[in-house]
Amino acid sequence: MNSKFATAARSRRAAIVLTALFASSVALTACSSSEAGPGASADCDTSPFDEAIAAYSEGPVIGLGPYGETSADASTIQLTDAEVEQIRSMGAKAAVVMHFSGDSWSNAQVDAIEAKFEELGIKIVAQTDAQADPAKQFSDIETALAADPDVIVSIPSLDTTALAPAYRKAAEQGVKLVFMENPAKDFVAGEDYVSVVAMDNYGAGVLGAHQMARALCGEGEVAAVFHAAEAPTNVLRIEGFEDTIKSDYPDIKIVESQGLLGPDWKGETGKNVDAWLTKHPDLAGVWCFFDAPCEGAIDSARSAGRDDFVVTTVDLGSNVALDMAQDGFTHGIAAAQPYDQGTTEAILAGYALLGKEAPAFVELPAVPVSRDTLEQSWQDIYHVELPEQILTTLNEH
Repeated sequence: MNSKFATAARSRRAAIVLTALFASSVALTACSSSEAGPGASADCDTSPFDEAIAAYSEGPVIGLGPYGETSADASTIQLTDAEVEQIRSMGAKAAVVMHFSGDSWSNAQVDAIEAKFEELGIKIVAQTDAQADPAKQFSDIETALAADPDVIVSIPSLDTTALAPAYRKAAEQGVKLVFMENPAKDFVAGEDYVSVVAMDNYGAGVLGAHQMARALCGEGEVAAVFHAAEAPTNVLRIEGFEDTIKSDYPDIKIVESQGLLGPDWKGETGKNVDAWLTKHPDLAGVWCFFDAPCEGAIDSARSAGRDDFVVTTVDLGSNVALDMAQDGFTHGIAAAQPYDQGTTEAILAGYALLGKEAPAFVELPAVPVSRDTLEQSWQDIYHVELPEQILTTLNEH
C-alpha cells in the first residue's frame, strides 16, 4: 500500500533505519537455529530488536504533517499567565466532535480538553460521539454549530472528504477549527483551520513492526488489520508497519491484510482472524491499527488454542493492557499520548481565540510499551495510576 502520506515520512526514517537494519541482520543470526515454530524461542536474543525500538524512542519523530510539514514540539505550545487571563475574560464557547468515544484514547483526549478548557474559562456547549459513522459525524458538526461555538476540536478520520463540507460550513461561519490527527480534505492550515495535533502515526507502525519481530525472533507469517478510510492517520500507521517488515525483516511475511470501517472493530477482526488461522495454520501474529480490533484477534487466538499467537497494536487500551499484564497475547504496544494531545489541542484553541500564530502541525512520539514498562507507561500516558485490576494482575503473573 503506497501513498503520498508516507513519502516524506520515509525520508525522516532514514535517521534510524541503519540501526534497525543492523538489528535485524543480527537478529537473523540470533534466531537462525530456532525450530520452535510460530513465536520466538525462549533462547532468542532480543537485544537487536530492543536496539531498534530504542533507536526510534531516542530519535526525532518520523512522520511529517499531511502536507509535508515538519512537526512543532508539543512542549512549545504554551500560554502565559496573562494570555490565560485574557482568554478567561472572553467567555468563549467550544464544541468537541469525536469520531467515536468510550475507548481509552478518546476518553483521555476528552478528559484533557475538558480540564484545560475549564482552566481557560472556555465553556463546552456541545460534545458528540459519531459512533464510527461518517454520516452521523456530519450531522454532529451541524448540531454543534447550532450551539454557536467559537472553536471546535474534532477528529475527521472517518472520511476526510465526506466530512469536509460540514467543516467548511463551520470555518465560513468564523468557527476556529483545531483538528486531532488530520485535517479535513483540502483544508489549509492558517486559513481553514488552526492546527493539527497528532501522534507519530508512521512511527507507531514502525514500532509495531519491531515489537512483532521481537516477539517472533525475526521470522514467521503475520497479518495486519488497518483502517480502510484513507486519512493520513490511518494510512501512515499501516505503511509504517508494512514498510518496516518488508525492509528490515525479510523472514517475516505479511500473508494477509484487511481494512475495516467499524464500528464493530472487535467482531470484524475476529471473523477475519478466524478465517486466517484456518487458511494459514502457521500464522504467528497480527498487528492492529488500534487496540479494539486486536481484542477480536486475541479472542480468535484463544478460541483456536493458539497460546503462542502474537499481537502488537497501536494505543494503550485497558483491555489489551490487561491481556499484557496476564502475560497473554499482547507483546507490544505503540502508544499514543492522548491526554497530552488533548491538552495541546485545548491550548491551540486558546491560540485561535487570541489570534496568536500557531504551528500547522504538532506531533507527539509513539511510546513503546512492554509488560516490563506497562505500569509506568500508563501513568505517563494517562496521568493517572494503572487501574487496580490491571496492576493486581501484573503483580500476580
